[in-house]
Amino acid sequence: MVYFFNAKPSVSSASFLLFLCLQTVFPAFADVRTIAVEDKDYAPYYVWTDGKPTGPCIDIVSGTFALMGDTVEYRRFPWSRVLRSVEEQKVDAGLCGTRSEERAAYSHYPSEHLLIYDATLFVRADSDLQTSASDRLVGRSFGIVTGYSFGDIEQDLEKEGMIRLEATSRESLWNQLLIGRIDTALDSILPMVDDTTRMGRRDEIRALQPSLAETPGYLFFSRKPGNDVLAQDFSRALKTFKSRPEYLELKSRYGL
Repeated sequence: MVYFFNAKPSVSSASFLLFLCLQTVFPAFADVRTIAVEDKDYAPYYVWTDGKPTGPCIDIVSGTFALMGDTVEYRRFPWSRVLRSVEEQKVDAGLCGTRSEERAAYSHYPSEHLLIYDATLFVRADSDLQTSASDRLVGRSFGIVTGYSFGDIEQDLEKEGMIRLEATSRESLWNQLLIGRIDTALDSILPMVDDTTRMGRRDEIRALQPSLAETPGYLFFSRKPGNDVLAQDFSRALKTFKSRPEYLELKSRYGL
């Protein structure tokens, strides 16, 4: 065998050395994780701009997978298809949902949540309801977008005597409330403010206090083979991401 100790590296050999160096930073076979996201804005948590999602849910998920050496492909679907694509194992995970018994039957949930949603009832500004005290809500109706869940709070409201009605979209939910078709609407404060401001009807809706609950929002994984392990790997990486300054900056920037 012949060894060349003093030969000047050729262009091709130099390129090969650069390739080897890059592999220490970027894994050769980084996985691309497919994440289904609702096609409507749920501001500020996720917002679509020029066909790309932005917001804290997106930043947290992308940042966490980057720590794992993976990249993310976000796929835009109506919320019902987000749930169905997870259930049918057509994607790796759905973003960004609360935990419910129904979803847990076909999903793997990490032990670590992304962030917290409030579950709040909203009424028209002229409503006679002043608080979310349950004794005043018996016999009243509440609207919720089809497929949405706030940690099964909606089921608790039904058990307490409220009547559940579903809306096909967020805009439909607020319109049904404003025209008096429903007495209350179940959602979160920040998205409600964004929705009704864009509709030019912000002053016509108010929140009942106190909020009913704070519900964790997760990246919930489909039951593809190996995703049970992936969910817990993601959870550990997410804990690490939350210890970093960029996570605190995200919370401050988005008012979370």
